Amino acid sequence: MLATYPSLSLSEQIQAEKARRNFTLFVKEAWHVIEPSTPFVPGWHLDAICEHLTAVSNGQILRLLVNMPPRHAKSSIISALWSAWLLLNNPSIRLLCGSYAMNLATRDNLKARRIIKSNWFQARYGHIVQITKDQDAKMRFETDKLGYRMAVSVGGSATGEGGDVLILDDPHNIDEKESDAKRETAVDWFDTTWSSRLNNPQMGAMVVVSHRIHERDVSGHILDTNDGEWVHLNLPAEYDPGSACRTYLPSGKEFWQDPRTEEGQLLWDTRFPRTVIEKAKWKYGPLGYSALFQQNPVPAGGGTFKKQFERVFEVTRDSYLLYTPRGDIKSVLKADCELFLSVDPAISEEQSADFMAVQTWAKTPIKDLLLLHVHRGHWSHPDQQDEVEEQFWLHDNDFVAVETVAYQHALFQDLINKGIPCRPFKPHKDKVARAGTAAIWQQNGKIYFLKGAEWLPELQKELYKFPKASHDDMVDALSLASIVVRSRGPLSDDAEYEEDIPDPIEGPIQHIEEVKEAEQKSEEEEQPSPVARLLEAQKQNAEKLQAWLENQKDPFAYADKINVWGGDE
Repeated sequence: MLATYPSLSLSEQIQAEKARRNFTLFVKEAWHVIEPSTPFVPGWHLDAICEHLTAVSNGQILRLLVNMPPRHAKSSIISALWSAWLLLNNPSIRLLCGSYAMNLATRDNLKARRIIKSNWFQARYGHIVQITKDQDAKMRFETDKLGYRMAVSVGGSATGEGGDVLILDDPHNIDEKESDAKRETAVDWFDTTWSSRLNNPQMGAMVVVSHRIHERDVSGHILDTNDGEWVHLNLPAEYDPGSACRTYLPSGKEFWQDPRTEEGQLLWDTRFPRTVIEKAKWKYGPLGYSALFQQNPVPAGGGTFKKQFERVFEVTRDSYLLYTPRGDIKSVLKADCELFLSVDPAISEEQSADFMAVQTWAKTPIKDLLLLHVHRGHWSHPDQQDEVEEQFWLHDNDFVAVETVAYQHALFQDLINKGIPCRPFKPHKDKVARAGTAAIWQQNGKIYFLKGAEWLPELQKELYKFPKASHDDMVDALSLASIVVRSRGPLSDDAEYEEDIPDPIEGPIQHIEEVKEAEQKSEEEEQPSPVARLLEAQKQNAEKLQAWLENQKDPFAYADKINVWGGDE
């Protein structure tokens, strides 16, 4: 049965009732109220958002995270139009709506209020819901059925108010993406304040909508801690088959899937065609575009460092076998290489802090860097000294490279006092700039990682997410190693030493079977004969006897003891 729409024709009444029951239709019908100069442009992603919000309204979904690019109508649909539609269908519902800034939260509150107070809405639904005159403010308005919509900002207390539905639209300011402190403050507020504002924690709903800015933003925190409660609607600007979105209800039933099939297909090409997307890539750079538009805080191929330039090597008895992009190898004798440690100390031994990284490198005659080993952990200052000393002697290194700024200087001095040769390094640039130069070294094919090493997956994860990864200790140590191989004298990042970055040099190419066969033949040829082994043993015994004669008075007793005469015991 139709509700009462006194001033509308029959067809208008039918359409109004359809829109009240169908949020997707309501969006199309009400769009002109909040965007009078911008015609509604349909998009399948808008339908997907509406379908998920309808599922929240029906209680099928209680926790919804939506990640999508900027300017794709997320705030207009989720914060403004959905709020009005919820109050239309349940005038007593209480909505708490937040954003990183109060002016933005207030803007969306005004939009929702403007929809309800518009002539279009009142002509169709004024008999269902009205805004009271005594509570009709831009930050909070109430209905005649005691429902309300209230705006709050991230970090605010929400004045002790609660909500049946919590809508958090953009918890982070994009300009604060590099501030760990501000991101952590937002995440803490989300956990301790915002999430506690539901009037009914079991039946109330939470919706978070945002573009990504960092691996550890609020969206990342939700995904990292999600136990299946949160439904994640992920809408990148360009389709990536490797991370195509599928959503499932908490029951496990599949609810929706991205309809795109070809890599690179656009999300809303009628409003954001290829030319606009390419400009966005140029404007925001690979890291910014990947986060804001692809909802991936790190590009698929890596950020500062690129996966496509990764090279690996293997170790034999006498050689390092360096694999080239052509599929061949170049063999480098171990004896021709210089070994050293690059160390990135940690200030704190807390488990949540950065690790201390100790990397063992081999530098070839043509300045290739081979990463032999990574030692990593959380240690106190005395233990850090012991760990570096152990790694130094374990791999028979020539020296240790370590920063000598503030806390690191104490470690450097302690190693010197222990007789370990060290090369001090005083940084003048930030770690991102230093990593950029190391990335050039990698791009020129001068950095190799040990194939199959147990530490390699963790290194790759940190390296190709830098500078957006949770930790950067291994990258810092790698950057220092690239400074070691470039510096002529004292270690410094003052000069680029561009002329010291050679073009890729492949060296003599050999097949791995040839190298191993040659080493096996050499090993067989080097095996001494039984007579040679006997002569060597007698020589060693004679040397021992001579050493004893210099300090002992009874040489015959010692000779008998070690059976130097060769007779039966």
